[in-house]
Amino acid sequence: MKYTNPIIKGFHPDPSICFDGKSYYIVCSSFEFFPCLPIFESQDLLNWHFKQYAIDCPDHINLKEISNSMGLFAPTIRFFEETYFLVCTNVTQGNFICHTKNLDHGWSDPIWIDCPFGIDPSISFIDGRFFFQLAASMKGKNSILQFEIDPYSGKMLTDPVAISQGCGGRDAEAPHLFKKDEWYYLVLAEGGTREGHMVTIQRSKSINGPYEGANTNPILSNRDIKSRLQAVGHADFFQDKKGSWWLTALATRPNRHFTLLGRETILLPVEWIDGWPVVNQTGNASVEVETDRFSKSVKQRNELVPFLCKKLQSVRLPIDYTYDTDLIIDNLPTRLGTSKDEPIAFLSLCQADTTCCFETTLMVDECQEGTFGIAIYKDDLHFCQFGLRKTKHQTELFGRKNIFDLLLYRSNNLKDRERLTLKLSGDSNSYNLLILDETNTVVFKDQIAVRHFTNECSDSKFTGVQLGVFAEAATGKTRFITPELRYQ
Repeated sequence: MKYTNPIIKGFHPDPSICFDGKSYYIVCSSFEFFPCLPIFESQDLLNWHFKQYAIDCPDHINLKEISNSMGLFAPTIRFFEETYFLVCTNVTQGNFICHTKNLDHGWSDPIWIDCPFGIDPSISFIDGRFFFQLAASMKGKNSILQFEIDPYSGKMLTDPVAISQGCGGRDAEAPHLFKKDEWYYLVLAEGGTREGHMVTIQRSKSINGPYEGANTNPILSNRDIKSRLQAVGHADFFQDKKGSWWLTALATRPNRHFTLLGRETILLPVEWIDGWPVVNQTGNASVEVETDRFSKSVKQRNELVPFLCKKLQSVRLPIDYTYDTDLIIDNLPTRLGTSKDEPIAFLSLCQADTTCCFETTLMVDECQEGTFGIAIYKDDLHFCQFGLRKTKHQTELFGRKNIFDLLLYRSNNLKDRERLTLKLSGDSNSYNLLILDETNTVVFKDQIAVRHFTNECSDSKFTGVQLGVFAEAATGKTRFITPELRYQ
């Protein structure tokens, strides 16, 4: 059968995976968005549903003053002795570890580890010992540090040892270490997480090295081929319930060299030949993967998350809201893009495919004095808002485009309207912004090119585009009627 990549679409980078004997779980980076660290569950590796956020309590993490594309980097998830473990970096606080016996009961509070600062932490359970790895800058070059740890207290049990500086590429990072047969294998990302991204591997008979690289390095990269998938790297190896080897990795789907959706999660089969892994037969990632590892009863459904769900996120700090068929947000006065230390009444999901349609309805009389509507958000300097603005003296429809140092604002006065439907439609070239009244007459329209929100044009290289609704007012609540995000 054939399956298609990405298996988790949209801004879901740095995937790490574990298998508990029954279900598979993937965790991804979340950077400045709250709640943090989305976890997905699957029974068959092809169909994934959102399970939970690992961190959903604001007291457990500090995202105040975090710049875009900073915050929580590159988590790792593992299952050992009936316990799930998760490690991650918050760039302003350091590295932490959490654990739980039951995912439905949530995770422990983060336990902060007193260790040298580094990113992309990983943890390996080998021969009854617990080894912690991370990428740290030493004398201007990334090194992979390793030490033993007590995973319940976070206490370092040994001094850090530098076990690798990579295989010759820049930015050796994302270490994952596992034992197979008599060898310890160290998987790395190198080349930077853009067009030159790649996966390399080393091995040693001793867990602290010295490590030797494979003659076939990089074992996975699309940097030298024409493909719909690019920036492939940051791999995590695992075995499925039948013992077959796979890896998850990140990849992008650029359109004419512009990356809108961010870094996404892919899945590739692995074979072992002469003690080294061969990924997807060719060492390249592909959108379509032919494999005989799934039974005929397994079908990839490619179901996407509906907008009204527990996966909704705010920027940096939590806000209050409720939903059933409608979404009700507590208004807040802070405007999108203006503050890193105040909560902002903006709720969103990542855009999962290029061609999309997002719409919701507002009742004019229900809205307070303020601004309300739909937003496209890449970062604090690249976003677009459109909707309704009310003051004591007038009501208007508006569109606001904030593209780095360029601000464009246009508006139309509104009179004698009760109900407004806001529609955002996107394709590979542009977003179209429409507002219709209760008679389905277009009363406002505008357009903006999608390239303004791409990694290449913005200052946020690690995240994707978020689509959502905002309610900027000093008091009250705003009801967004049946918000819906659809994909073609």
